Amino acid sequence: MATTMNTQQVAELLTAVAERMIADKDELQKLDAELGDGDLGRTVSRGFTAIKEDIAATDDPGNDVGKFVYKQGKTFSNGAPSSFGALFGTVLMTGGKSMRGKEDISLADIADATQAALDALMERGGAKVGDKTMLDAMSPAIAAMKKAAEDDADMGAFFRAAASAAQKGAEDTKDMQSQIGRASWQQERSVGKMDPGARAIAMMLEAAANHTQKEG
Repeated sequence: MATTMNTQQVAELLTAVAERMIADKDELQKLDAELGDGDLGRTVSRGFTAIKEDIAATDDPGNDVGKFVYKQGKTFSNGAPSSFGALFGTVLMTGGKSMRGKEDISLADIADATQAALDALMERGGAKVGDKTMLDAMSPAIAAMKKAAEDDADMGAFFRAAASAAQKGAEDTKDMQSQIGRASWQQERSVGKMDPGARAIAMMLEAAANHTQKEG
């Protein structure tokens, strides 16, 4: 019934997420080809490959969870120089900042860090929930995280609830018209297609759920 994570456990979690995202990059390639440049799978794979390699090369990740997560955000954005790379790098860096100084993070800490990341993305990218972006998976995931934390869930149940909510959010993007980025050029033709960024977030959380439930 684990309810906290230290830096080593966060490193193991990120490695598990990285392996899933690298393995399933073709799904994101296909989704992105329908709405954008068709390179999201490669971008995500490059970013997570950089994270996986950095973690593998680090003998001691240190005790500061926030500092470690922030570093992985920079690693992702440097490894995947692109709009998504910069945005997801912002997610990890902002989340890391909110957890800086903590040797163990709680479920509430993770929820708060994800909320801080969402707020930073809206400020940086100019998007809002409902614009058919990864925010539409993150927002319901955060609500599920906060409820799970309040209900004293363990880490596995916490991430499973977040993953389910994120996937529902990704599915809901099919009914939306893209408002941001290259996908917005398709206007009404974007309706009926899932946003690849939202699906990427759901995939990450699903990988986190699979890992933490196995570990628990």
